[in-house]
Parts: sequence; C-alpha cells; structure tokens
Amino acid sequence: MAFLVLLLAFLLFYIAKLMYQSITDQRSTKSRGSQLPPGPVPWPVVGCMPEMLSRRPAFRWILGWMKEMDTDIACFRLGNVHVIPVTCPKIAQEFLKKQDAIFTSRPLSMASRILSSGYITAVMSPYGESWKKMRKVLISEVISPARHRWLHDKRAKEADNLVRCIY
Repeated sequence: MAFLVLLLAFLLFYIAKLMYQSITDQRSTKSRGSQLPPGPVPWPVVGCMPEMLSRRPAFRWILGWMKEMDTDIACFRLGNVHVIPVTCPKIAQEFLKKQDAIFTSRPLSMASRILSSGYITAVMSPYGESWKKMRKVLISEVISPARHRWLHDKRAKEADNLVRCIY
C-alpha cells in the first residue's frame, strides 16, 4: 500500500513538472517572439502527435494543413521535437546551403549512444571532425568501386549459401 502511495506521488510530481515546463516554455517563446514558422497549436506534452495519428496518412494531413494555411514552411511539434516541413524548393535550397551543419547533425540520444558504443560508428556519430574522418575512410577504403569489384565473388558465394539455406 505504501509503495502505491509513493508511486502515485512520484507520478503526480512528474506530471506537474512536465506541465510547468510546458507552460514556461510557451511563455518564454511568446515573450521573445517565436522564431519558428507557423504551425498548429500543440498539446502540452505530446505535441501534434494525436492529430497526426488520427488523420492517416500523416503526410497528407501535414500537406493539407500547409495548403489550408497557405504557407510553404510550417512547424509541427511531435513530442518534444520540432519538425519543419518545407514545400518550396527555394526555401529548402536556402536552408540546406546556409544551415547545412545544423541539419546534418543527428539528435544525441541514449539509444544512439548505446547502439553505436559511444558514437564510434560513422552512422550514429554526430557531425564533426571525427565524423568527417570516418566518412573519408569509408568512401575511400570500404565503399570504393575497386573494393566492390574485389568482393564480388565473396558476395555471390554468400548469396548462394543464403538461397541454399532458405530453400
């Protein structure tokens, strides 16, 4: 019984903390002027996730909302992540050229850190000098046409073994 009371108190505290953070985040963005593009009003914790999940497929809902608001760029909050779809090629080209370092970086999370053993793989590591070096080695040594030709026989042999095991 005491465990349930303690669990309930912890859960209520956590929910109150999330609501307080959500309210203060909304006030701070309103006071300094929102720098994000227009978008639907998000729910406190889950963002626009309920609307997106109820109106399948999601891309039609997003594009329909953008068409209804007559905008080429919008901001949808999914959980605590802001997703910014762009339908205008000029706007997309502009922020892919000027802000390329921001958009090439991946969000750092505990799952990606564990899966990549501390960001030591080229796939999960954040954008930076080590990522550039890993990419250079991958392109020149691993994914090169010469290496592709060199391993062709081994790939064909493994494919034959796989087909033999399946059938």
